[in-house]
Amino acid sequence: MPCDSLNRWLIFALAVCFAGPAPAAPPAPVYKFANGRWWDGAAFQARTVYSGTDARLHDHPPPRVDATIDLHGGYVIPPLAEGHNHWLEPAVIDQYNACYLADGVYYVRDMSNIPLLVEQFRDKVNLPTSVDFVSSMMPFTGPGAHPVESLDQFIKLGLLPKDWRPDYDRQGVFIVRTEQDLRERFVELLRQNPAYVKAFLLHSEEYALRQGDPTKYGNHRGMDPALLPRLAKLAHAAHLRLATHVSTAADFRNAIAAGADDIVHLPGNGASVEPELGFERYQLNWEDAQSAARHHVTVTTTLDWLADRNTDWTRQLIEQVLAPNLRLLKRAGVPILVGSDHFRRSSLGEVLELRDLNVFTNTELLNMATTRTTQAIFPGRRLGRLADGYEADFLVLERDPSANLGNLQSITLRVKQGRRLNVPATALARRSLDCVP
Repeated sequence: MPCDSLNRWLIFALAVCFAGPAPAAPPAPVYKFANGRWWDGAAFQARTVYSGTDARLHDHPPPRVDATIDLHGGYVIPPLAEGHNHWLEPAVIDQYNACYLADGVYYVRDMSNIPLLVEQFRDKVNLPTSVDFVSSMMPFTGPGAHPVESLDQFIKLGLLPKDWRPDYDRQGVFIVRTEQDLRERFVELLRQNPAYVKAFLLHSEEYALRQGDPTKYGNHRGMDPALLPRLAKLAHAAHLRLATHVSTAADFRNAIAAGADDIVHLPGNGASVEPELGFERYQLNWEDAQSAARHHVTVTTTLDWLADRNTDWTRQLIEQVLAPNLRLLKRAGVPILVGSDHFRRSSLGEVLELRDLNVFTNTELLNMATTRTTQAIFPGRRLGRLADGYEADFLVLERDPSANLGNLQSITLRVKQGRRLNVPATALARRSLDCVP
């Protein structure tokens, strides 16, 4: 199919996917929220705020008020957002929802999933009483590359059919070797109605060398970096952003050069790190940070795994790679998003882990975890701020989170779409940050 014809088909397919208005929700109650201290991005301000039948915040009183809710001097913030996770267990989605809402996380960006699984819980998300959820759906990778080892494990756990092909191409992932592979599989991706396009680059500076090495199976290789620019063009022609998983500093550079919009791991992060290669392979430089800022690329943190790896090597990795990388990106003005990629856990743990790195102030982290990450996930909605006309989604805390981010766990009231949320007691009583025991 000629390129221009393909682009027209992609745009038509997207129009079909998104055609038709969403079902109208019943009118929300009209509330007056009195005696609250509302976050404005820099400090808490004493205000009286209203929510209307349109489920939006208003500064001026409406013609009628159904009830007044006294916030008793509570600290009001936008909800938290999860910029990178994977909801892969349909059988426990109710627990996921309850856990996230208990932690004050209302918005989830799922950075690759499988239609077979998503179809089983699609009706349990994007409700006034659940998280708001978007997914990139099936990702693009190379032969024998990440996340194939994860799919191997899901087969063993019984989450996926045992008769799937060993490479899982077009079942759990898209395996690409050529531009023709990209074009054919991209058309299939659009049928899944993705919110983003996801690609995997891991040790891309050694792509050809690792293809013939069976010891580099799974999370030690990704797709051919030479194909990434073409994937970026396909994504952009379909009005979708390209999110790219990276491992090394070279991956970071290759992703930006190819036209990626979002880098969804910090270099030096996770199981793909190979200590024998040395820390230099994962260290960004000032030019890298400037390039990311110049191209308006976002970077998602995904560092919550550090809480489980309190070793000398992990501390060295933090001190020599992860914290310096974050400082460079912050100094260059790169938008940094909060995402955990921590299976069965919300982004609350990620916020607390980032706090302990001493790279960001509490105010910076609070805005990253609420406004910046939320607006990156849902750029077409008025979310992430407590301003007139924005959706009536917020948390009320007993204690000031800008003084101590641990106070994010002092939630006294959750409001979503202008309605008070009721979270199951079992989710509120969890003794750890894990969603599922």
